[in-house]
Amino acid sequence: MIAIKVDKNTCKGDGKCVEICPLKILQMNAERVPEFIPGGGDICINCGHCFAFCPVGSIELSTMNAKDAMRLDYSKLPSSEQVELLLKARRSIRTYKDEPIKKEIIEKLIDVARYAPSGINRQPVDWLVINNKEKVHQLAGLIANWMEGLLKAKSQMAESFSFDRLVESYRNSDDKICRNAPCIIIAYGVKDDPIVPQSCTISAEYLELAAFGFGLGACWAGYVQMAINMSEDARKFIGLSSRAIAGAAMMVGLPKYRYNRIPLRNPAKIIWK
Repeated sequence: MIAIKVDKNTCKGDGKCVEICPLKILQMNAERVPEFIPGGGDICINCGHCFAFCPVGSIELSTMNAKDAMRLDYSKLPSSEQVELLLKARRSIRTYKDEPIKKEIIEKLIDVARYAPSGINRQPVDWLVINNKEKVHQLAGLIANWMEGLLKAKSQMAESFSFDRLVESYRNSDDKICRNAPCIIIAYGVKDDPIVPQSCTISAEYLELAAFGFGLGACWAGYVQMAINMSEDARKFIGLSSRAIAGAAMMVGLPKYRYNRIPLRNPAKIIWK
């Protein structure tokens, strides 16, 4: 159960925190101070909307307090033009410098990614990091073996994804599976949780954008994700529980090349109602 604490001396009593509560479990009492409705603390999703909104910091929750929270300075946010440039300039990076990534940088990326939205604030995403180029190469080898097995079994999926070309390239020292990346970051969660796949996808995209902002390159590692969920050898190698599902996998490294233009994309198809 989550408890709410309100400083009556500083609370303005305007009821705006009640209005923005996603679950509508706050109410104003006789003293014009917000409180949980009966049972509200039991169903609170700990989103922190009320806590984050209060301009004078009157509200604290049993799970968060003002001294541990960053004060939001809107003047430091990027402009709309800067946000547009970040999103349009991002590239999927598949060629990396032969340099490792510092653990502190990876931790920072994941720290940013954990702020991605999730259904009813479940925050179901956990992370697994392979920050070792040799181990990434070993994983690529296991995935190539898995692909080869599917080819021998004449799997339709293997044909659809041209696994024969990927295996051939890997055997010829041209790794198109993990792209010789120095690091693989995997977002995973409990297999039986229906919101895990989309939550992992959103969190991984946060991580990819954060990586670009930190001067790193990233690319979705779809073959890695597939193999972890389908190959016992790959799953055992990374040590992921059978109860877990990999919702996303990302290759990360220092980009070998820098791009100079934003490529064109198809016009958006929009249905207006």
